[in-house]
Amino acid sequence: MPRPKMFQKADLKLREIWSNNPYSNATAIHAELEKEPISTPGLRHVQYEVAKLNAAARKLEPQAELRLWEHDWYREPEKVPVLLALHYIRAHVEGPDARNLHVEEAAWALKIERFFDISSPVHAYLLLRFAVTYAREELTAKLLSQSFNTRELDIALLELAGFFRGDRPKVTLWLVRDFLSDLKRLRPEYLKDPKTEELGFPGFLEDPVVDAVNGDVTTDIDRWKQLEWELARIERERFIAEGRFQASGNQDWERSVDKVYFDDQENDVRSRAADLYGTPEGKAAYELFSKRINVHIHLRFP
Repeated sequence: MPRPKMFQKADLKLREIWSNNPYSNATAIHAELEKEPISTPGLRHVQYEVAKLNAAARKLEPQAELRLWEHDWYREPEKVPVLLALHYIRAHVEGPDARNLHVEEAAWALKIERFFDISSPVHAYLLLRFAVTYAREELTAKLLSQSFNTRELDIALLELAGFFRGDRPKVTLWLVRDFLSDLKRLRPEYLKDPKTEELGFPGFLEDPVVDAVNGDVTTDIDRWKQLEWELARIERERFIAEGRFQASGNQDWERSVDKVYFDDQENDVRSRAADLYGTPEGKAAYELFSKRINVHIHLRFP
């Protein structure tokens, strides 16, 4: 029997809340639904839908790895430089234990590689991160039986390539700042590349300045939003990675390289959050931020 029309919007909203934070339990998601101007289904239905989503995430077909020189794409000379650059930039930045690219990620990289100059290590790393993000979001949309909306990523890609002028769209700032922050932490010497300065990448890493005279904490509130967004992203990626890990027959997730990678990312975000909370402006901004936000907060301070 099809769902009543009055609950169809609730089901869509339920999937949206879950996709933003797959670790949310049914009770928390039900509470969020009750805040929406829609007809809210009962808790039992929400529990059923959340259980289906969690089960689907763990049953995802493992993605095929693109092993060096073994895929048919390596027989096509025009694709070899891109694939080699991505293989070695990941190993060099993330360490020798970094996983290989998935075929889906490589396919996205080949689609968008003309936006980047892979002779620059920063460009090569940004191409890698954009490709991984496109592939991950496509996978999430498939999991949720939704169409893959690429608009935000497309705008970020075009703006980064100089197609748009003026203020950077927020999504571009968040994406690129996230990517470059990882690069700064792992391989700071790459940011000294002349092309980094030429393209204005360091500007993405500049912290907003708080107006001490007026006590304006608006920019710090934005920083809390960014940190919260980063933690939600990490949790979502970790959840999907664990599902793929278990689906491939592996059992010891706790000792896996992927888990260590995500734990390190989370620790980095929480460390930055603690530093921000340690300032008077940051603490004041956190108190305003925590009162205004209507969803579960990952970053909690006394």
